[in-house]
Amino acid sequence: MGREVHFYTLEEAIEEGVPYREQGELTCEYCGKSLEQLGIVGYDGVIRWVIRKECDCEEARASRENQERQQENIKRKEQESKLLRAGIPKRYLRASVTNAKSIRYIESYRPGIGTGLYFLGGVGAGKTYEASALAKSFVWAGYSVVFTTTLSMLDSIRRSYDGKSGAGIARFSRADLLVLDDLGKENANSWALTTLFQILNERYERLLPTVFTSQYAICDLERRMSRNGERESAQAIASRIGQVSTVVDLGRADRRRRG
Repeated sequence: MGREVHFYTLEEAIEEGVPYREQGELTCEYCGKSLEQLGIVGYDGVIRWVIRKECDCEEARASRENQERQQENIKRKEQESKLLRAGIPKRYLRASVTNAKSIRYIESYRPGIGTGLYFLGGVGAGKTYEASALAKSFVWAGYSVVFTTTLSMLDSIRRSYDGKSGAGIARFSRADLLVLDDLGKENANSWALTTLFQILNERYERLLPTVFTSQYAICDLERRMSRNGERESAQAIASRIGQVSTVVDLGRADRRRRG
């Protein structure tokens, strides 16, 4: 380990007999008070003055506080931008994890496990809120996160499709965490279900976790996805979700209507 650097005051330099360069005059831009300077010993054994102490006058303190507020605003905007790029809805940028299973999942998460959560609940039960809060924790931890509804994901893939195998799918199938909000609202046609299964299966094989929110229990989800006759694909999707998910039942109470 390197030697700890000692910062000298002018009085210490004089008292200890350490040679030093002459100090230039530094004063507070607000009150004109002389500012104490601190120095370090250079390679030639001579102290050079490298730091000035901040003035404690009211104007200087106010200026520092204003700069700190500006830096906090910049940091907050950068953080919000990062969350929005991940797809987390603006309404839920302030969401915080409250569900005990979510907390345990975050605390025990290790890459390469591949299991996720399935938030089940009625309209307004807080599914998207909890999923957003969980996704935020992954963003802050440095993981790549994609938060989307299944409808938006399929629309995005369809728009990007150019005839090449896997076109438009990689973003969803390879993110460290994929959050599929409102599962069960997508079209139950052959292309939609095949594409959805392809993404979930690739994530399964890569041991990448997926978080779902849905109004439908997994068995009900299978029946809903089978409504246009795509029973085999629906069964495969429901089976895969059941394999990789811990169900978090948030109930049917509408939190938005609580007064």
